Amino acid sequence: MRAEGYEQHIPLLLSEQPEGCVHSVFQNGANIRMGERLFFIGTVKNGQLPFGIHLPQGELQQLLEGIEQGDLAVWDQREQAVLIGRPENAVSLGEAIPYHWTLPRREVSVSDLTDNLALLAAVLLETPVKTGLDVEIDEFLAAYLEDRAPSSWTETQIRHLIAAVNSADETEVEELLRFFLGRGQGLTPSGDDHLVGLLAIDTAAGLLSDEFRSVLRRLVTHGKLTTDIGREYLLYALDGQFSSTVVRPVSELTRKTEIYKLKPLLTELLEMGHSSGADTVFGMLLGLLALRRRQEWQKK
Repeated sequence: MRAEGYEQHIPLLLSEQPEGCVHSVFQNGANIRMGERLFFIGTVKNGQLPFGIHLPQGELQQLLEGIEQGDLAVWDQREQAVLIGRPENAVSLGEAIPYHWTLPRREVSVSDLTDNLALLAAVLLETPVKTGLDVEIDEFLAAYLEDRAPSSWTETQIRHLIAAVNSADETEVEELLRFFLGRGQGLTPSGDDHLVGLLAIDTAAGLLSDEFRSVLRRLVTHGKLTTDIGREYLLYALDGQFSSTVVRPVSELTRKTEIYKLKPLLTELLEMGHSSGADTVFGMLLGLLALRRRQEWQKK
């Protein structure tokens, strides 16, 4: 089986930890645990992942039919292939195209931020979207901008999160992050997806305090507060690595853009998973609101 593409650092990481097992199998792919980290072998349905090896649909189905949770997985350095369970279940990287998605750091002007928040709001208001934590995004945004009281404890915590991105109070930050990490259903809980979106804005525009990042990294690495897959996405996000479906809209949101460029990228992400895409976009929105709050504070 020949992979079509893979994140460029994966062969090096596999060579450092060449033996593991199948962690989980589902419709769009399988997660392979090698040491303390996971790798995804599957389609590009959710974009090119920062820990992904991507196969054509037909070959993926053949692979999924022949493996199960717990099967041995071994990296063959000479053949540049992952061997899973039986000998015929070999995924070769030899002819695949490596990729690496990055978010350039840039200064976001007040005018661009104002315009882009309006564009993002327009997309979100076009079709009402509810997060996996049961927050109606349009209602939350209207209440926040009009400085009305939050309508639930979750919305209260979300507002605290926006206010805490620059905090040096590690106790306050940890209490907030413990609320979000692992909160919600699914392979990547909604609270984790919010934080991935927030980290993407931070990577592109510079937002979070050193203390915030330090506490988050400690909790994700050692806290056992979320799912294995949620943890993996967060570890990569903390290192500035995201899926292609996150990089492209965030790159637009942090520079001067137009609705015709931004809308299809956001729509693609919003339609991803049960609520994972919407939860990630909501995290981006929180990041932009936090950036707006900081800019307003700096003008005083």
